[in-house]
Amino acid sequence: MQIPFLERYIDDLFRLAVIQRWNDHPRPFNITELDKQGHKAIVAYLFAKIEETERGKSVNWNGLIEGLIFEALQRSVFTDLKPRLFHKLLETKRGKLNEYLFRTYERYLRNFDDRLWERFKKYFSDDSFLSFEKHIIRASHFIPTYWEFQFIYPLARAMPNADRVKEELENTLEDFHHLIGIQRFLLRRKLYSFINLCGQLRFQKRWISVERIPQTSVMGHLFFVATLVYLLMRFIAREAGISISDRAYYSTFFAALFHDLPEIITRDIISNLKDILGREEIRKIEVEGLENEVLSLLPGYIADEIRVFLALVPPDRSLDIDEFADRVFKSGKFHLVEGGDLSFLGEDDGYPIWGTLIKFADLLSAYYEAYYTLKHGIRNDELERALQGLREKLITHPLAERFEVLKVVV
Repeated sequence: MQIPFLERYIDDLFRLAVIQRWNDHPRPFNITELDKQGHKAIVAYLFAKIEETERGKSVNWNGLIEGLIFEALQRSVFTDLKPRLFHKLLETKRGKLNEYLFRTYERYLRNFDDRLWERFKKYFSDDSFLSFEKHIIRASHFIPTYWEFQFIYPLARAMPNADRVKEELENTLEDFHHLIGIQRFLLRRKLYSFINLCGQLRFQKRWISVERIPQTSVMGHLFFVATLVYLLMRFIAREAGISISDRAYYSTFFAALFHDLPEIITRDIISNLKDILGREEIRKIEVEGLENEVLSLLPGYIADEIRVFLALVPPDRSLDIDEFADRVFKSGKFHLVEGGDLSFLGEDDGYPIWGTLIKFADLLSAYYEAYYTLKHGIRNDELERALQGLREKLITHPLAERFEVLKVVV
């Protein structure tokens, strides 16, 4: 059995890792589309959570997650169009663009999940569908763009259009000023600082001592893992007849999206070095750094939720709980799930987190990073050993043993 859509999706994600943004401007660092999508997803979570909590807005979280995936797919197809031209064409040639987009993905998405295919079409053709979630995503789209341009502008000021681009970006942010998240971002205080800190994950390269094509960052890796986890959950739920609640999709996706947030403090440490230094000691440094330098920048209710995603609660057990364990957080504490029992995924309250699937996707991301490098002709013993080792871990992973279909993506 093959899963053509997942193969195509993984290929498209690595295409996004190759796409260089602002490629007609001088750039002080490697600015890729995959990194932008990850940054955008984090901002979308923040803006939606603030609106939900402080204004009582109803958020369709599965719709928001799918919107992020759909727009990443759209970007991979229309990569050759400059953003300004693309947005202009959406106003005048939207039907033609959509026809081409749907034709590109129909056979992949329809065979993978007919429900997802119908929602994909509706997302781009029906303005009223998920209108609030689209609005949040659109606002979130401009924040990483604005963040990137702050680094570009000092180098590009001599270019004739630099001030015009700056003015357009600032005017666009003003158009979304009714969102609390935008207001706080523009204050350049705590929320701005958190988004800026997350941006550092775009500078932190994976496999830092190994030459790879394409180079991927921790930020791009987070988007890869989180979106693949969501798609695998959808696929397994249908193929294996497992009941998965909306709450489990939400909790597992965002736990995956933030799973490497501690690397803001420690950077990406290879597994062998973690074993030598002591994983518990590194975890302790990560927790202290997160509490003092990162989570303190967020509203309390968001910081508390991210602690749940990262298995940092209760504080006295933050070093005891494996972040990749299957678990449910409710009534102020974690309940660990053992023995492969997946009935917890059907729970409608608390935070049911499918940690073992996050770990599987985490390994899969590393596997494909090595695979694509070798495919591009860069060969060395370290990479080939890593690929073989990762493949062995994936095909012997408890989830792959249980769901044979997962072996197909390796």
